[in-house]
Parts: sequence; structure tokens; C-alpha cells
Amino acid sequence: MSEPDIPVYESLAFDGLLTMIAGSIDAYSYLFHGGVFSGLQTGNIILLGINLGHGNLAESGRYLISLVAFMLGTVIAHGAQKHFGRKPIRVIRVPVPQLILAYEFALLLIVALTDRLVPDFVSTAVLSAAAAAELQEFRRLKGRPFTPLMMTGTLRALTEGLYDGVHYHDRASLRRSRDPIVVLVCFASGVMLVALARYVAGSLSIAVPMVLITAAILALYARQ
Repeated sequence: MSEPDIPVYESLAFDGLLTMIAGSIDAYSYLFHGGVFSGLQTGNIILLGINLGHGNLAESGRYLISLVAFMLGTVIAHGAQKHFGRKPIRVIRVPVPQLILAYEFALLLIVALTDRLVPDFVSTAVLSAAAAAELQEFRRLKGRPFTPLMMTGTLRALTEGLYDGVHYHDRASLRRSRDPIVVLVCFASGVMLVALARYVAGSLSIAVPMVLITAAILALYARQ
């Protein structure tokens, strides 16, 4: 697949934006809702295991809730993919990628409006469903497998590309290493934006991923 034939939602710029969204949502969830990740379920499983090992059953519950909510969010997004495919939905004429992003935005809006009215575990559950929808829908970068949240694989790809490029003078590997660099920087930037916004806006820092999602929706519409 040549570069011009790549759908906008598989481009490096757009996937960089997705990683910013994923990082910012996880940072918001962790900072404002009990140290629970909304999308990084590996982290939640680790924390769940640690708390179970320490006998903290009450603390373990919040991580389990996030895991279950993430699974339910995946089912909802997967169901939409199976039912509608990639074609615009006839009634509202919106392609599924835009619909998933709008759904994600709506879930974040619910959290923003109910932040002080519901317990942390409810907000975390909604955030986990939002993160799951994004991770289920957007899974390719330039035709290759990609996950907006899982930076371990991205770091491995970067290291491999740099090693082959420097040690074996493989220019193609050096060029390929640019993509993981961009993805890692974008993810860290999303986290950093929420961390900085925390000092200015408090829990309203959820506006950061909401603005980023709006930008992603507009980018998709602009390329239709």
C-alpha cells in the first residue's frame, strides 16, 4: 500500500493524534479517579494482582471494574464494526470511525458533567469504555498493526530500527524508526498536557482529550 493510498485514519499524523488522546485519557483517569488506568489494562491487572496479594480486596475492586468496563466498551465498538462495516451509516450518513470518535467524546462529556456527582469507580468505568472504543476501532498505522495505547511495542520497534540502522547501516530501518519516535512523543505529550492542565483547570483537565477528539473528527471530515 503506497503512502497516498493510506486512509487518513492510518496516517502517521492522525495516529499520533490518537496516541495523544489515549495518553491524555489515561493520565486524567489515573490522576483524578483513584489511580486507575482507563485504557492501560496491563497496568490495572498489575495493580489488581498487587492489591490481591496484599489482601486489599476493597482496593482491588476498582481495578476489576475498569477491566470489565473496558471489555464491555470493546463489545460495543466491535458490534458497531460488525453491523455497519466501513460504510457510512445510512440514517445519519456518518462513517464508523467518526461515529466511534463522537461516541468517545460523548462518554467523556458525561464524565465531565457528572464528575462531582458520582463515585470514582463510575467515572473510571465510563472512561474505560471510551478508551476501549478507540483501541478497538483504530488499529493500523500505514497498513501495519498499531495500538494507540501500547507503547511497549512501539519502543521495541524504535530500538530495533535504530539498531539495524546504525549497526548494519540500514537506511530503510532508520526511516521506519521515525514513526515510533513520533508516536512515543505524541503519547507523552498527551499525558503531559493533562498533567499541566491539572494545575490550572483541576478536574476540568478532561477538556484536553475532548479537544483532541474534536480535532480528530474534523480531520476525518476534512479528508472525506
